[in-house]
Amino acid sequence: MKSISNGIGAGFITYVLIKLVKGKSREVHPLLWLVAALFVIYFAIGPVKILLGLS
Repeated sequence: MKSISNGIGAGFITYVLIKLVKGKSREVHPLLWLVAALFVIYFAIGPVKILLGLS
């Protein structure tokens, strides 16, 4: 199911990755790193469940 939270999460992850690739990771607030990491986990839960045969 698609929702606005998926788009927001993708935006957070993309922003952090762009800053990281450009060598400007110090400009990213630690809280933004945390939120981006939590969204990565959120997006990874579904595929991991499928791989493990849990869903």
